[in-house]
Order: sequence, then structure tokens, then C-alpha cells
Amino acid sequence: MSDYHLKAASALGGAKHQLIQIGDYQLQEISNLAIASVASRTGESERVASILQEVLGATAPGPGTVSTGQGGLEAFWTGPDQWMVCAPHDDRELLARELKEIFADTASITEQNDAWVCLEVSGPDLVPVFERLAAFDIDRFHQGSAVRTVIEHIGCFVLCMETRRKVRIFAGRSFAHSLHHALKNNLTSTVALQAIS
Repeated sequence: MSDYHLKAASALGGAKHQLIQIGDYQLQEISNLAIASVASRTGESERVASILQEVLGATAPGPGTVSTGQGGLEAFWTGPDQWMVCAPHDDRELLARELKEIFADTASITEQNDAWVCLEVSGPDLVPVFERLAAFDIDRFHQGSAVRTVIEHIGCFVLCMETRRKVRIFAGRSFAHSLHHALKNNLTSTVALQAIS
């Protein structure tokens, strides 16, 4: 019999999420997430959007937006008639199964729990951090905004959780260390530039 035991690990490889402080900024891995994709089936677009609105208890997000709903649920638009839905993993571990029961034959639901890394950057003003890092206008990025962009050649979804002060970044799990390294380096550079200006 094997002495090896399986141990849960976050996308960055730790037993718990990582948090680092760089000057006034924080870079944190958000690992306690249940994630499911929702894709409307042919002819069911309006019905799926309506069901999603009921599930969230908030407006179903359209292009370039994220909605925060009831019970810790969040959803962001990923493409025409497609969304990603997130919830605290400890509370909604079987989120995908729940959504399959609710949406029935109107949408295709896929569990995404281990497919993504979610990193959160927060601080007093994120404009100097992201204006050199990604190809979107951080100055016009307000709470509830979402964008699909590229950071250091890594395709990402960036969600504005608090205007100028907090963003969440979703990328493929295999890019976790590269994305974390890019963000950490950029935060370090930003703090160093602020110190000499």
C-alpha cells in the first residue's frame, strides 16, 4: 500500500493562497473559488440570460462587465451568450452541478475549478501599475468593468472590483507563476519609480 497522500495545492503550488506586500500594494492569490462556465445553447439566449439574472439576483453581465450577486456569486461575460460564474469554494464546491440543475437543457455548464488562477492586485491607485502593463485604459476602468486583454503575452480576464483600487485577474492555471512574476515585478518597479519621483 502506498504511503503517498494527495494534498490540495493552489495554482501557485501552496497549501494556502499567497499574499505579498510591495510598498502600499498587495498581490494575492484567490484560491477559494468554485468556477463554472455557462454557454447558452442554440435558440436559448434570452432564457439563459434571464435564468442567470435570477441565479445572481443581479443583472446578467453584458460585454465588458462583471456582476456581483447574492450569496457571494459573481459572473463575468466571456463572449456572446457565454459567462463565467464564481462563488466561494467552501460554500459552493458543487457550483457546476447546481447550475446544471438550474439551467437544465438551456445551457452547457462546465466545471472550471482547477483550470484558472485568480490573482488580486490592490492598492491606493492602480493606474500607474496597469498603464504600462496591459493594453486597456485603466483610467476608464470602473467598478463592474471587465476586459479580456494580454499581460506579458498571457491572455487574461481583468475585472474591476473597486475603481482604481482593486482588480482581479483570471488566466489559465498553467500561466500562474509567469503571471504572478510579471505582476510582482511591475509592482516593484512602480514602487521604486514612486520613491524617486
